[in-house]
Amino acid sequence: MSSADEIAQSDRREDAIAPSVEAARLSFDVEEITPQKASELLETAVNPVEDKKAIATYAQAMSNGAWILNGQPIILDEKGRVIDGIQRLNACIVAETPFQTIVARNVRADTLHTIDQHRRRSYQGVLESRGVRNAGKVVRTMSKLIRIENGSLGRENLPISWSRYDRVLAANPEIIEASELAEDTKGSRLHSTARPVLAFMALRAGRKKELVSFLREIGPDRTSGLDSPPGAFCMQVAVLESSGVPLHVDSALALAVLVFNDFVKGKKVTQHYVWKPDLGNTPINEKTGEPISRQALREHAPANLGLPLVEGYPGLRDGRFDTSSSTDEFGGQTDEEVRQGAQTDEGREQVRMVNVTPELARKWLGFNSGNRKIQKNHIEVIRRDILAGNWMLNAQPICFTDDPEHPQDNDTPRLLNGQHRLHAIIAADAPIEVPIATGIPEAAFATFDTHAKRTVRRMGSRVDDRVLAAAAKLQWKEDNGYPLTGNGNTPSSTELLQTLDEHPDLAAGFGRARRKGMTEIGSAGVMTYFIYRVTREHAGWGEEFLDGIEYGANLDVENPILKLRNTAKGRRGGLSRGETLTLLLEHWETYKAWRKKQEEKAKGDNPRLI
Repeated sequence: MSSADEIAQSDRREDAIAPSVEAARLSFDVEEITPQKASELLETAVNPVEDKKAIATYAQAMSNGAWILNGQPIILDEKGRVIDGIQRLNACIVAETPFQTIVARNVRADTLHTIDQHRRRSYQGVLESRGVRNAGKVVRTMSKLIRIENGSLGRENLPISWSRYDRVLAANPEIIEASELAEDTKGSRLHSTARPVLAFMALRAGRKKELVSFLREIGPDRTSGLDSPPGAFCMQVAVLESSGVPLHVDSALALAVLVFNDFVKGKKVTQHYVWKPDLGNTPINEKTGEPISRQALREHAPANLGLPLVEGYPGLRDGRFDTSSSTDEFGGQTDEEVRQGAQTDEGREQVRMVNVTPELARKWLGFNSGNRKIQKNHIEVIRRDILAGNWMLNAQPICFTDDPEHPQDNDTPRLLNGQHRLHAIIAADAPIEVPIATGIPEAAFATFDTHAKRTVRRMGSRVDDRVLAAAAKLQWKEDNGYPLTGNGNTPSSTELLQTLDEHPDLAAGFGRARRKGMTEIGSAGVMTYFIYRVTREHAGWGEEFLDGIEYGANLDVENPILKLRNTAKGRRGGLSRGETLTLLLEHWETYKAWRKKQEEKAKGDNPRLI
């Protein structure tokens, strides 16, 4: 190779690793934020929407000495305005306590929509990192049991803190056993979410022997007759499923408890099991048959809507707490680990920009021990953004406990977050620039992504951004030929904004979607998309169809809209968003065919004179 070729190759290597102009402008500094400084920064904030729960949680951690520098920066744009970190700054003021954090400056303001769009970290992810088997089932089981213990099941969506989960799991080892027993009974007639809850109650009641036998008898290897409680239950569930009326999880649990109690007593069955949620004296909407409000349900309905319990069940240890408080009390394994990590933090945190190649991503994933499960759909979202040139440098670092390129004392660094970005780089076979934060305490793993996910903001106060994002997601799926219902195929924030640019009239249906006649049919997001779709496909028929489902006036028995209204309102609250959309689209297609026949018939009755 000539010297000229060597120089050229060297130049190409330097170009490959040299930071871009945008990256070179960024600065990252570890700073102490005092309440006064936090107040000053908040005055500059762009769209300072407060998340009360996140603020209370952060403030509690700060007050208890458990705030840990986890590598996630307070982000300021080119004009020095805060574009991320609102909740932490508010928490600092509430706690009246300064905190250490990384501050990123000179970040482009137009990257705002890309911040916090990664997958939310959950308590399930924490358990997975601890090596707990069936972590998802364990968390779902605890969630039900904690709500039952506090009387809130079916009455309110009680928020549960990670510290409460920690306490409950530590105090109730039977939860793990119940989850394993439930996992080992595949093919059961009892819903997979209800099964471990019943199992835990039975274990706590000292009925393990009966439980094992019962789980076998409601599974595929049942030997008992139809006059036995398990046999009658299995037949009852089978009949309901064949009729297209699957049992709600809580109803399935209630029936299973009644059946199990009879099974333990050795009773014979002469009739079907029945359980209906007890609404007490809750005022009911005469038109819908539903409680007039969630608040009314909380105030007038009995605990857990009268859910029966396994006889002898003594309750959930350490499961009760003050549900009226904005935060649960501090404590539990996660809180203590974070506090210890904060107290032993050596102050080695540093941030630098790195051009991460597929080769480097593969190397760094070798440090990915004990992380949460990979979500292939999320990797695909990032991959598409990279290949489409939509990846935006937004100052959110990939975090390590030590420098992955130059570890101290030959320690093996641990990747704390960023695994999906690294997998996406490999999948795209293309490098991207990202900041990496090193020297982050190990205990910081559990502190990432605990606040509410940022939504795409576009229309200001005229349209609910969450509704618009839901409608845009459906439109994006339509544009790209993906199924409109089901999981997977999720657009990135940039793809959502591009969809809104390509369909500027999508938001026009928002106002109508929020009217009473429409909300009785489906959610505002589904209806906003549907309104836009039908008026695009056929303006005249679309308006007729929408008027029909909204007002229901002058509909003859042959009009498909009448059947749609009766079906949708008859199953109000029982249909998922996907099921509602499918129902709407099916009846829209039927309506178009019906209208076409009407027009053809009209032409036949009035032939054109030639």
